[in-house]
Amino acid sequence: MSTFLALYRGATVGDARLVAVTAEPSLVTEFVEKLLGTMPEEEDAVLRSVENGRRRALRAVVSEIHDAE
Repeated sequence: MSTFLALYRGATVGDARLVAVTAEPSLVTEFVEKLLGTMPEEEDAVLRSVENGRRRALRAVVSEIHDAE
C-alpha cells in the first residue's frame, strides 16, 4: 500500500491547486508524528471515538513504514 502526502494551496479548498506530492518515507513519518503530537483530546464521546480511530490509523502508517525499512 502506498502512503503519500499532497500539498495544496488556494484561497479556498475548492480553489486549491496541487503544489507537491511525496511518498518519501521519512517525510511521511515526520508529518504523521507531528500531527499526532498536535491532535487535542475530544471531550465529546462520539468525536473522541472518531479521533482515536484516526490516531490508530496514523500509528499504523508509521509502523508500516518502519517495517518496510
